[in-house]
Amino acid sequence: MRKFLLALPLVSGYACADIADLKDVSGIDVIELSGVIDVNYEVAESGGYTEERVNGGGLSANRLQLQMQEAVTDDLSLNWVYQAQYNPHSDDDIGKRETYFEVTSKRWGTLSAGRRDTPSANSYGYADPLYNNDYSLISNVMVFYAPWREDGLLMYISPRVNGYEFRGGVSEGEDDGSRDGQVTSISVDRWTDSPWYFSAGLDRKYQRNLWDKHTMEQSTDAYLTVVYSMGLTELSAVYHRYVGYYAYAPWVDFESNGNDLQLGMRHNFGNKHNATASFIYKDDRKDDALSDAAAISLGYIYNYDKNIDLYGVYAYIHHKRDSEIRYPVSWSLDNPLPNENPQGMQLGVRIKF
Repeated sequence: MRKFLLALPLVSGYACADIADLKDVSGIDVIELSGVIDVNYEVAESGGYTEERVNGGGLSANRLQLQMQEAVTDDLSLNWVYQAQYNPHSDDDIGKRETYFEVTSKRWGTLSAGRRDTPSANSYGYADPLYNNDYSLISNVMVFYAPWREDGLLMYISPRVNGYEFRGGVSEGEDDGSRDGQVTSISVDRWTDSPWYFSAGLDRKYQRNLWDKHTMEQSTDAYLTVVYSMGLTELSAVYHRYVGYYAYAPWVDFESNGNDLQLGMRHNFGNKHNATASFIYKDDRKDDALSDAAAISLGYIYNYDKNIDLYGVYAYIHHKRDSEIRYPVSWSLDNPLPNENPQGMQLGVRIKF
């Protein structure tokens, strides 16, 4: 049943439909061009005021993808992917999303290098009810400043054996106090025809202290994920344990120690209607920069056709106490004030081409 649910348009936040598939005379794929256009009307409270605007990338990031694939032998193939992402409200209007080169063997697995989601992100990403949308509670509250997409990542993905797959990656890393400290990430998941999906992921990040260039810091994040499919409904849970030094260079850093739990649901009504819900409770054991928090998001998607989705998403984050650093309802909004509980709503359309 999970395979059926994965085929639903709901999951296509990670997928793109081809608009060009050029082939050479031998029939080998040369280049594929695909992308997403996502536009929404947003009303949100964050940064001390109410923002009303036309925004981009609510359900899926606006992007253009170029992909080249070539079969070298019956077992070996080469793959190159370049994704350019556009967000009109980002500091970087046009930036790289995932950009990597990989060598794949059906027998031995896949070796890739470039900018990619970490193994841990692939581990818990499937449990996110709206697959890392703009208002994703997993991205904005649970992961927060933890590693999730890294430059210069060398990653190995094993073949799936008896339902199990291993991923391991290490980034090139920088020692200059930037956000690109070295990251090591591993995950293992089990995915079969049963109703259950299980995964576990572990990240370790090393980076120089923003204010003391002689001090190297580290953080550790561990994730356990369970998804249960029953008919057209999927229930998900992600437990996250974190401890260490977190920074968003060059502006802010803090020591943190705690855990959080996400419970999610997505349901397809058997036609064109999909509903999602996500809840997170965060217990941060330090009373300094961060606060305990509870958050909820609700989503609805109408699949107008296979390439067009209409959607509405609402999210609210409640902080238990005033704190210097607040969890954002969206990274494209101004940071919440120390005593503010942000919330927002988006109504939009996503077009896959």
